[in-house]
Amino acid sequence: MKKLYEQKILKRDVIGLALYMIFFLVIAGWIAMLQPLEDTPPLYTNPPDEHSRYMLPSYICKYLRLPNGLEPEVQIPYYGGSYAFFPGLSYILMGWMMRLASLFGAGDRTMLLTARSVNLCFGLGMAFFVWLLGRRLFSERGTQWTFCCGIMYLPQQLFLHTYVNVESMCMLSIAVMLYALVWMWQEGVGRKNAVIFSLGAVLCTLSYYNAYGFLLVSVAWFILCFFQEKNGKREFLWKQMLTYGGLILLIWAVLAGWWFVRNAILLHGDITGMNSLRVAQTASGAYRAPTAQERGIGIFGMLAENSTIWELFRGFVAAYGSRSVYAGIKYYYLYELFFAAAFAGLFYRIWKCRKTVCRDTIVRNILLLLACVITFSLWLYYCYTSDYQVQGRYVLPCVIPLFLWISQGYEALLKRIPKIGKYALYLPAAFSVFMLLYYIIKTAIPAYFL
Repeated sequence: MKKLYEQKILKRDVIGLALYMIFFLVIAGWIAMLQPLEDTPPLYTNPPDEHSRYMLPSYICKYLRLPNGLEPEVQIPYYGGSYAFFPGLSYILMGWMMRLASLFGAGDRTMLLTARSVNLCFGLGMAFFVWLLGRRLFSERGTQWTFCCGIMYLPQQLFLHTYVNVESMCMLSIAVMLYALVWMWQEGVGRKNAVIFSLGAVLCTLSYYNAYGFLLVSVAWFILCFFQEKNGKREFLWKQMLTYGGLILLIWAVLAGWWFVRNAILLHGDITGMNSLRVAQTASGAYRAPTAQERGIGIFGMLAENSTIWELFRGFVAAYGSRSVYAGIKYYYLYELFFAAAFAGLFYRIWKCRKTVCRDTIVRNILLLLACVITFSLWLYYCYTSDYQVQGRYVLPCVIPLFLWISQGYEALLKRIPKIGKYALYLPAAFSVFMLLYYIIKTAIPAYFL
């Protein structure tokens, strides 16, 4: 993964970047405008939980203050509690934008689209940082586009940026953090990449607990950047680490730490808000299905019920509406084959390079894998002990490392094609574009017009 080349930004790169971001904006903007806010039985094409989340930016817009989670205006119907107990910088920005729109006489529909447009901007920001990251990771332009298009045009990942939620900011934060970390690894830690990483960490902290595994492994990655070889010996630059580590911690504490201090004061020491949510749900008397743990079923028993892993996979790839707008079964089989072929290529690459790959590359890939394992484990624990939610968005924070490995796998396979290997590298990117358009045109749009 070390950057062994200097790649100039050519005119065709600028054109490619513009087309890639415009395509994302058009498709995501189209979906954002078509989706209803209210429940629409029997298909329920409304985004998952948006009506419960939209209450928060609406409250902020109206009162210009944060709710503490106990106000009647932000209680989740038929479920109890409120999303206001959890970090929600996204909601604050949405509320401010809605307040600005209200000054120009915006109606209800325009206010909703204003809130959604904040996440659309996060999606564009993520697309840009993914493009920057791809240029640092891969020397082949075809592989860069496999990486960028695979991530940004995965239907479910694009979907996150079309409605009111906190996951959109979370995905942007992971792209920002990984870009800064790869920059640190390749060129050393400096003030610029330390500040960029800090801002990504702030966005991650104030968005989505399921992505906190990336914050954890970032600490180890950052520390490893201060080991260097000198005169045949490996030394640790601890003074530089303390300097830049202190800068990152200071920025994070000032911009993100306030949320947990606020929770500690308002929620009697419950800095995460998790316990307050449980108490509020119990007090509401809302019905809650017993968890697998309460039913005495083991984790593997839970996974065997209702084809849990398969449903998670479908939700990871494409499930619009309230996890109700699915493509045909063959669509998901094609994605399975796409992933399987990539990992076959990746294992081939690992075997071929087993004696030459550097230790730093191995360690950093292990850290990325660990971040994915933590994300998956948090979802699994939540399903088992709190609420059975087989939604792919819970594990979507893994999408960037996943397509890093997928891109490497296809590069290993396609470059071996005689004479046209360099051009064949663009095929996985074309596959991603085709699969997105097929799902949008064949499945999503007809569902919205039912």
